[in-house]
Order: sequence, then C-alpha cells, then structure tokens
Amino acid sequence: MRTIVRATAVATALILGAGGLAAPGTAAANAAPPPELQRLLDMVGRYVPLAGLAADGTLAGLMRPIRPAEPLDIETDDSPATGAAGGLSTSGKTFDMDLFERNLRATLDGKTVGYAYAIGKAGKLDRQAGVGSARVSPDSPVTPQSATKVMTIASISKPVTAAATLRLLEQKGISVDSAIGPWLPSAWKRGAGVDAITFRDLMTHRSGLLQNFQTATGSTGGKSTGSWDNIRIAVGQNLGSKSYKYANMNFSIFRILVPKIAYGMDLSELYDAPPANVTPAQVDYLTGIVFLGWLKPILALAGAPVSCSNSDPNPTKLYIYPTGGQAGWGPADYVSSCGGFGYNMSANGIASFISHVRYTTKLVSASARSLMVDGQLGLKAYSGKFGTYHGHGAVWAQSGGRGMRGCVMSYSIEVDIALLVNSRGDYPSGCGVVVDAFDNAWH
Repeated sequence: MRTIVRATAVATALILGAGGLAAPGTAAANAAPPPELQRLLDMVGRYVPLAGLAADGTLAGLMRPIRPAEPLDIETDDSPATGAAGGLSTSGKTFDMDLFERNLRATLDGKTVGYAYAIGKAGKLDRQAGVGSARVSPDSPVTPQSATKVMTIASISKPVTAAATLRLLEQKGISVDSAIGPWLPSAWKRGAGVDAITFRDLMTHRSGLLQNFQTATGSTGGKSTGSWDNIRIAVGQNLGSKSYKYANMNFSIFRILVPKIAYGMDLSELYDAPPANVTPAQVDYLTGIVFLGWLKPILALAGAPVSCSNSDPNPTKLYIYPTGGQAGWGPADYVSSCGGFGYNMSANGIASFISHVRYTTKLVSASARSLMVDGQLGLKAYSGKFGTYHGHGAVWAQSGGRGMRGCVMSYSIEVDIALLVNSRGDYPSGCGVVVDAFDNAWH
C-alpha cells in the first residue's frame, strides 16, 4: 500500500454512521462500519467526494462482506460491423425524422414490455418518449417507461468508459498505444506479454485477455468477466492470441486501472491481505467507489448522470415478453464489476453523452473523438444504406428469458439516437432496430 497515504479526517462518519452502507433488510442495517473499514473509506475520501456517492446509493454495498454474483451478458456483435469508411449516398433523397420515429415504434410496439428512446439532431434533443411500462404486475407499483428513467444499459457502458478513459489518458500525457503494465495492480502476477498490452488493445477487444481467461479456466464463454478475480486470472497467464475477441473484461479492467492512473491508488496489496474486519470484497468495492468518484463528474459535463447501482425506489425491471405473469429481474449492484457493463443511465442521458462526444470538446477532445469513431475505440462501425454509422449495442439475457436490448447510434447525418428496451422478445437487436428505422426513413 505504498501509494495511499493516511488521510486527514473527512466527514464520512455521518455518511456511514446511520447504517447507509448496509444491504436492505440485513441485521447490519443500523450498524456503523468497523473502524478498520471506516479508516479505509477516510483514505478514499481524500481523492473522491463521498457525499454525492452516498446520496445516489453508490456506497450502499460497502458493508456487504461478499461480492454479488456477476450477471450473464451474452452480447455478441449485434449487427454487421465493418471498419471500412462509408460515404454518404443519399441519391437525392430526403431524411424524414417523423418517419424515422414511426419506423422505430412500428418495430417495437406490441413486442416489448416497454422501451424508451431519445433522438438528437445536431447535438440537440429533438424528441423523446417512453412507451409501455418500466414495471408491470406482479412488480408493484406498475410504472410507465420514460426517456428520463434510468435502467441498466449493459454494454452501452463500453463507449462511456472509453470516452472517460481517453480523457484521463490525455490529461496524464499517456498515449493510447502505451503499455498498461505500469498501471496494473502491483500485487498481481503478470503473464509473459501481458505488461505490453496497450490501452488501444483493450478498447478494440484485441488484448488477448479473454483468450487467457478461457485457457486458464477451460471456459468457452466467459463474457461476464468483470470481477477482480477473473481479470486477475487473465492477467496472470502468458499472453496468447491477440485476435479480436469481444469481452467485458477489456473495459471492466479500467475500474481497476483508473484509480492508479488518476490518483496513484492501488489497493491490491490490501485485497490480498485485508485488515481485520475487512474483506477482499469490500476492498474491491472501495476500488469501484474511487472509479465512480472519478467517472461521475466527467459524465456530468455532458449532463449524463451515471451510476453502477440503482437507487430509484421503483427501478426499471427486465422482463420476458410476453411476461406470462413472471416477475421482472434486477436491478443489481455492479460497483464491483462495472466498466464493460453495469452502468445505469437514461435514454436521455445516453443521447446527451453521444451528442457531447460528437459535436463538442467538452467531454473529449477532437483527437479522442477520432480515436473512438475512426479507430473504433469503444464504438463499432455499422454499414448502412446511407453510409457508415457508429455506435454500440446492448444485449442481456437473464434467467427465465428475461433481459433487455438497446443501442446508441450516430448516423452519417447529424442524427443520433439512444434506445433502451426493458424486455426480450420477438424483435431485432437494438442496433438492428435503429439502423433499419433510419435506412427506411428516406423519401
């Protein structure tokens, strides 16, 4: 723990003393944290503002001694994506925003429990809507969908993480082609070649980490690999193939790297040998708190609130469609695994985020924007009838067929969309929906 110095007292006792960190319904609901955990939180409070994190529920899981199970994320490449530059070829046709919206709704109406979308034009919100329900019986109270209502956004988290990390690297004078070795946790064993993985490798899914994890564990899936322990398994193997392989850990690892890059904070030695009355899961959670304390003010620049735990008293649930009376799933606390998935945002928030990336330099610089779009760092390229579009999809499947789909997309004209659907059903992928709706909105 060379990199953390003892903090002066901060006003975290008031945040924690009322039991705000305890999981609801537990015997510890009114318990103060043990002094050893409080001291660690005081240290963290030197670097990130804790009051805001407590207010939106980010600290709520710190008293939990074990790590929640990771979700199942089955996202694959959700529509044909290419790296080729596409030219705008309108052939004298005119884009019709009303028709675009009608196409979108026609594809989803009667096939979902609920969905929300926000459409931007030249960086300004043009229209928004919530259709159907965010919660249905037996999940009381029944609640309508809304473009302002947050829900889990699955892998749309990846471009958010990419943009914020590119901003940090630029501020620190670190090239995207620099090796990640200096920023890996000091207590981790590194396999041959792993230190030389670059930030670009991670953001383009060419790091080889998932292949390493699959070799070590015998797993053929392994997409839901956002946890500290699974990432460490991958980092500890000799690097094998670096061919493209989509993996959450390529972005979830930034939850662990960023505290060291931003603040010189490395909790890995404490993870392996925690103080009395502190568990490794709580040390991991503290790392997530630092990450979110850094991330949230950056996203606030784009008017895009973000969290990895949902404090909405009536949160959006994920369903199968039709529900058959089955209760919805979630939400869950992803502070210990988010980065490649797990953010909670609204459709309006996602649309504001992508608009700031595309049309301003308030969130990212022009060079960082180019890396995201032209270099496909955190974004994918989609071939459409009217050029190449840039975005990212979201697909989650949970038990009982429940789940969600979504997409953020920027088109070859100054139009952008965020779509979130809180059920699975008989409709195309999120990005398939919005690409088709756009391509068929010209006359």
